[in-house]
Amino acid sequence: MRRGMEEQESMTFRLFPQSGRERSASCLPRVLFLGLFSLLLLFSGGVEASAQIGPLGQTFEFDGGETVFSQNSQYYFAMLGDFLSAPSSEAPTPSAVDVGTAPLRSPSLHLFVVASYFAYETPGAGGWTSNAYNGLTPAVGLRFPLTDGFVEGDVGAALANAYGTGQPMETVGGVYLQGEFYRSLGVGALDLFANFLGYIDYIYVQGRWLAPIWSGKKLVLFLGPELIGQGNNGYNAEQGGAVAGLSLPALHSYLTLDGGLLRSSVSSGWGGYQGFSWYVSY
Repeated sequence: MRRGMEEQESMTFRLFPQSGRERSASCLPRVLFLGLFSLLLLFSGGVEASAQIGPLGQTFEFDGGETVFSQNSQYYFAMLGDFLSAPSSEAPTPSAVDVGTAPLRSPSLHLFVVASYFAYETPGAGGWTSNAYNGLTPAVGLRFPLTDGFVEGDVGAALANAYGTGQPMETVGGVYLQGEFYRSLGVGALDLFANFLGYIDYIYVQGRWLAPIWSGKKLVLFLGPELIGQGNNGYNAEQGGAVAGLSLPALHSYLTLDGGLLRSSVSSGWGGYQGFSWYVSY
């Protein structure tokens, strides 16, 4: 869940349209982001990491962040989730290289909801047309632990209020599919992630490999490469760059910063992208 829809890019996807109504709508994810994080801090006081609650082990999680593309494109998301694990006598443990995922020992039911905002522009005979989506995606899935990793599959409903230039607001929906494979590899860890957004038939695939390069008393710094492919019938793009991660065990947190080059089917040149996310589990 850590990426949401980082797929939207400069020439085709410009997050933050120009109309006043859409600029006002773009504030909602930031308000939601801060509100959800405040609730997380309020209820997490005095709770041990990966707390066991009731007959099932529960691990709560929060993820939030943004992605900025060239030509002022942006995307915001916030996610709340809950893992319900089968009973186990063993304490949850992270993989050999922990790069920001909930440490689970048993097969787990994953419940989560994602709130997001993004917008994009499409070329036409009369110029560029702006489109924007305020989205909400509830989903459920299963995560199975592997040796030094896990595999997960999720399905949900992708819903959004859609805005377009000269068009009335309408509610759209579609299926949401997501999968992730994570495992220690060499001195680092490989993370493969993909999702499908039904209401615009959009596929996003991301691969990362991160390795620890510095370790202190209260934090660990990771660094590695990433490759991203994305698109639908009217658009496709390829991205490549570097990703840095900072693990803060005392805060049950993992910060990620990535950036690099981007090339798309609607541009003859190169663009750039930069993203940030904050993942917390306890």
